[in-house]
Amino acid sequence: MKLKLKEVLRYLGFRGRPADAETVRTAEEIAEDFLHILTPKCVYKRYAVEVTDHTVTLDGWRIESEKLAHHLRGCKAAYLFAATLGVQADRRIRQIAARSMSRGTVANAVCSALIESYCDEMQAELAERELREGLYLRPRFSPGYGDFALESQREIFARLECEKRIGVALTDTLLMTPVKSVSAVIGVADTADCTYRRCQNCTKTDCAFREGGGA
Repeated sequence: MKLKLKEVLRYLGFRGRPADAETVRTAEEIAEDFLHILTPKCVYKRYAVEVTDHTVTLDGWRIESEKLAHHLRGCKAAYLFAATLGVQADRRIRQIAARSMSRGTVANAVCSALIESYCDEMQAELAERELREGLYLRPRFSPGYGDFALESQREIFARLECEKRIGVALTDTLLMTPVKSVSAVIGVADTADCTYRRCQNCTKTDCAFREGGGA
């Protein structure tokens, strides 16, 4: 797991303009602290899938989502995937914020970047495994993106036993705790021609965190 400073600065709102030296130093200092204390974990399962124009069926679970179906078009299998930085991240962010709100904001951005970095590394390992069979992974697609309902979290968490296996639970409002956690579907295809990025799958085009300059 490595710090991607560009991603941290993006979360902090530095888009199209350079960050000041103090913010960069603070981000690097806080990231070093987190990298020493965090023990991220992930869990995943691979399933066969059937995809139509508007639905995805995964081991008897029928998902109504045109965006997810479009993203998984051509896939015959998919992973359900979940990962977390653990309770240490949430606890440390609160401790930092209690002393300085500005540093707490940076700490939050650092952890947002670190969980994505960890997910990228775990997905790279899965991709290497699939490549041995001539297969390729699609980018992660998470509940809440586009029309992939947030309620799908319940099924993902039940199938992966997230609370038991990696210590991640769902709140009554379907948010994850610890907060710095991710759940997603990752398609497996027999071609490497996917051009999608996470943000291109999301219909929230005015999001401040959107990649590609909001295009």
